[in-house]
Amino acid sequence: MTNAPISLKSTKMDIKLWWKNLRKQLPNLLFILPHFFFFSVFLLFPIFRGLQISLFDWKIMLKEQHFIGLANYEALLKDKVFWEVLGNTIQFAVMTVSINVILGLLVAAGLKHDFFGRNFLRVLFYAPGILSVSVLGIVGTRIWDTQLGIINYFFTTILGGPRIAWLGNPHTVIPSLVVTTVWWTFGFPMLVFLAGLENIPEQYYEAAKIDGANAWQSFTKITIPLIMPTMLFITVTQFIAHMQVFAQPFIITLGGPGNGSRTVVMYLYETAWKYFRFGYASAISVVLAVIMMIVTVILFKIMRGRTDF
Repeated sequence: MTNAPISLKSTKMDIKLWWKNLRKQLPNLLFILPHFFFFSVFLLFPIFRGLQISLFDWKIMLKEQHFIGLANYEALLKDKVFWEVLGNTIQFAVMTVSINVILGLLVAAGLKHDFFGRNFLRVLFYAPGILSVSVLGIVGTRIWDTQLGIINYFFTTILGGPRIAWLGNPHTVIPSLVVTTVWWTFGFPMLVFLAGLENIPEQYYEAAKIDGANAWQSFTKITIPLIMPTMLFITVTQFIAHMQVFAQPFIITLGGPGNGSRTVVMYLYETAWKYFRFGYASAISVVLAVIMMIVTVILFKIMRGRTDF
């Protein structure tokens, strides 16, 4: 009988303490609330809705949809076009990310040093990133066009070489799009690498120089290990972005020649809005998301062990 009042009193004190802590955190929660609302409405809800739709033979005009379970995923495994466009997308993403990471780090390392015109070069390298993808499509067409392109003008008119169908050859169309995309997106990785390099204390390089290390040894033994967290961030974000490539091949090549530059998101778009197979398109999006998550986890496993966090 004597334990009951003590237990009740303890419960009341816990409630008061919880309420007091809640009131302290209330301003923080109110700041988070708008972002959480838009995050839930425009990200979480579409994700779960897409998962749901992928399990149906979804017809846009019907009120009651036909549940088919995993049939869309089974059909996707047998879809030769999907595997072809997935290969194109992976090839594009791997090439673009590799060049952006390596070139971005090397250029950032060069632009870290103080020399005349450094700030101008920083702006110059970042400037293409402010262009819209429509402008990029026009520029890419003018560069790679077989008859009127700038590249072929130099090859044929000036150097007397053959006229190459850069966008009409399945073997050169993806590399052409990669070069165009790297020119467009290169500025962001360079800028992030530059910020990371600025945070490395100069004392490390001075100590290495006193010990007799040359520039290459300082770069590989000091810069690379200390810049690894930044490299992980850039690699993951760039991979996720370029696995969703759509506008460049859609505007410049329309996915041609044949399916040579057709990507997963282009295939998804056509499936949903050209053939109105929303269930199948949702299954494509789910598989693409799973692939990106698996690769992201692998990248974290590989690179995180070499970071200091």
